[in-house]
Amino acid sequence: MKKIHIVAHTHWDREWYFSDNEAFIQFSYHMDEVIYALENNELDYYYLDGQLSIIDDYLKVYPEKETKIKELVEANQLFIGPWYTQMDEFVVAGESVVKNLQIGIDMSKRLGGHTLLGYLPDSFGQGKDMPKIYNGFGITDAVFWRGMPNEVTKSREFYWTAEDGSKVLTINIRNGYYAGVALVEGELYQKKAMLDLVSEDSATEVVTLPVGGDQRAVDRDLKAIIQEVNEQFGTEYKIEESNYPHIFNLLREKTTELPTVQGEFMSGSVSKIHRSIYSSRYDLKKLNDTIENRMIFQLEPLMLMADDLGIPFKRELLDYIWKLLLKNHAHDSIGGCNTDKTNEMILARYKEADQLSYSTIDYLVRKISESIEGIKKNDLILFNTLPYTRTDPYVVEVSTKHADIKLFDENGNELDSQILSTEKVYAGEVRRSESDYDEAKYYYIHKVSFTKETKSLSYTIVTVKEQTGSNESAIPSNAENAIIENEAYKISFSKGQFSILAKNQGKKYENCLYMEESGDEGDTYDYSPAYHDKIHQLLFDTTDVTFQTGPFLSTMTLHGEWSVPKDLEARKIGELNTKIDYTFTLSLSKDSKRIDMKVKLNNQAMDHRMRLVVKTPVESHVSYADTLFGTVERNNQDPHIHDWKTLGWKEEPTEIYPMIHYSNIHDETTSWSIMSKGIKEYQVIDSSMYITLFRGVGFLGRPELLRRPGDASGNQYRYIPTPDSQLLRDLEMELSLIITDDFDPVMIQKEYQTYSVLSPYYQVQTLNRFTNPIQYFQSNKVDQLHPLKKFVDLNNSNLVFSALELSRDGHRVNIRLYNPSLVEEVANEKITLATESNVCLVDLNGDFLESLGKLKEVSLGTFKPGEIKTISIER
Repeated sequence: MKKIHIVAHTHWDREWYFSDNEAFIQFSYHMDEVIYALENNELDYYYLDGQLSIIDDYLKVYPEKETKIKELVEANQLFIGPWYTQMDEFVVAGESVVKNLQIGIDMSKRLGGHTLLGYLPDSFGQGKDMPKIYNGFGITDAVFWRGMPNEVTKSREFYWTAEDGSKVLTINIRNGYYAGVALVEGELYQKKAMLDLVSEDSATEVVTLPVGGDQRAVDRDLKAIIQEVNEQFGTEYKIEESNYPHIFNLLREKTTELPTVQGEFMSGSVSKIHRSIYSSRYDLKKLNDTIENRMIFQLEPLMLMADDLGIPFKRELLDYIWKLLLKNHAHDSIGGCNTDKTNEMILARYKEADQLSYSTIDYLVRKISESIEGIKKNDLILFNTLPYTRTDPYVVEVSTKHADIKLFDENGNELDSQILSTEKVYAGEVRRSESDYDEAKYYYIHKVSFTKETKSLSYTIVTVKEQTGSNESAIPSNAENAIIENEAYKISFSKGQFSILAKNQGKKYENCLYMEESGDEGDTYDYSPAYHDKIHQLLFDTTDVTFQTGPFLSTMTLHGEWSVPKDLEARKIGELNTKIDYTFTLSLSKDSKRIDMKVKLNNQAMDHRMRLVVKTPVESHVSYADTLFGTVERNNQDPHIHDWKTLGWKEEPTEIYPMIHYSNIHDETTSWSIMSKGIKEYQVIDSSMYITLFRGVGFLGRPELLRRPGDASGNQYRYIPTPDSQLLRDLEMELSLIITDDFDPVMIQKEYQTYSVLSPYYQVQTLNRFTNPIQYFQSNKVDQLHPLKKFVDLNNSNLVFSALELSRDGHRVNIRLYNPSLVEEVANEKITLATESNVCLVDLNGDFLESLGKLKEVSLGTFKPGEIKTISIER
């Protein structure tokens, strides 16, 4: 006899085709109903969607309810956490997932404790690293719905493993987290059909049936319904109210009957998976990427440095900014599959998090710089917030009274530099006529590039001296055949085509960069080709080419326009009736392995997709991309791309894949990697990499897509226009190409960090009081800065640096590293500390695992493929 375990729950989208404010009104009453139902024996248990953010919102308005919630949690009636929000697994950074759990668990502690369950019932696919993230928080059980293909396992209960050996006992919900609603609302025959369905793939007699749904009210008659169903079908099924901890305890007794699986799950065979949601609302995803990198690689390390110097670490401020960001990581929010009204509120949170994060950095670098003993006017303080020595060229802006400058190091030696531009600016009170301006009140803003070695997690000082001579600066040149080069590459442009000479390989690659434009008759969930489509290959056919060469930075800039169809109707008749202005800039920095690219577009076309095409010589059937804490290998062609309709799949398994920071293809002779700032989608066709810059669509959901037959996603009963999702505006994308002999994921991630994380800096001057919005305000100096503690340098590490964080008790500094390899161990890894310290290993939540002793040289042992370790060092 099958025993059906009913889990009463709600799935609470913070926002979607409604705003978070609209959802909150319902939740404020819903939570009262939950408390009443549990207190009055209408329900034995209730699972509150595994996220704390909705409770956080509730308690800000109803703080008096905290005691009651805590009582119910401690009585094991109300189950909360461990997440702060129900996040996406494919486009946010790994450290964002860690922060999501850290903040959710920390908040749940004062509310009676969290449920040790990796619960993500509606995420659009399951990332391969989730088992090791869960294990890193002491979580050994997981529940999800979307993405699991039948061909991996027929069983709904199994062990899910990662390549490092992490393992979670997992329930894959049959037919979704709302399947049990049929038990409440269906006719008797529908109740029986549903019980048969959810039972047929269970490996044991323990069957899970969630009863709940999106923003669903409490089912107050659940006990009576269970009794009725037991009376009708008691010979086949025994139904009882239950909870996930109890269910997993029962399943653990059946471990010999359960299969083991590994990998990521993003199949549309049994549920919609929205394999192209990664490119919906690119503008929001880029903002997210910018703020994530700033929070992880700039702000928290800088706050740690400031704390060492005597400026207190503000944990509450850091958590507040993270919460703003994490609210936007809810799977619909980060997906961009929302109404325009909701996306406006998401954008508002991004703007708030953006302003708070960069303002905190601006404040701290100014506070530190102006408090340094002996600091002088025109000193330029450069900060390195990464645990590597930085030698890559700086690009900074400095303000001086005179038009000519030179730079000097701390020993008075002149630094070679390259003036990129100089602008004359007025510092006096503004007037309607510039003829009234006082010539004596003008000053100059110089953009200058130079190199200055800066040790890890430290600062260095460069002095700006004003000169009476003339600066040597690179002058933009126009030429039909433009060429820029550095130590690694020589890039030529002629007659609309690029050629790249990879000097280390001695190979020249012709016509290797161009654009592709095509129709998109999909929606905010899915790209889908237009019913009447034509793909346009867009070359850079322009004579407006300028290039600027210099010892530290060389750039090539193209200006032009492309003619494309304005809308689907124009596309249908083959009319090219609108123009897209573009600026495409390639940059080469001194000693860099990267070709940095910036694309600026004025998008005036609707319902279309634009992709950068990188044509490579690679011969491979697979591609690679980074994951939350590792690397994934994916097939360039899905085995079911031709028979998916016959098999009854929910959507076409187009080989469109997510990347967090980079994608790669390589073979025995060459490796090509594309990194990006906010672009999250790629596809490999033959030997070319197609990187989705953006796509614009006009509806939340559309029915009967070529790639996704059947009902519209989101809301099946009405069209919801989303004109803002057409992205009819100026757009800017940043990417970088690396061509090497071998694929080295550690090198790529390190390059990504130096590429995406700019070094903060501050010039001691009063000419320009608007270098940032808060520069105008007076700030007191610190009476006496403490000496900055030397910490660690990971220049020679064979691992990826992931995070530097202060423990929640403030007594330890945690540094997180991982091995991104799929197959190779990293053995005998060591880090050397500046001073002998007490060292231990902690888990992802910062909880103690193992003491390593008082050490200066720390042996980290062996890192298995994909393994994460967090080293905790006493301050």
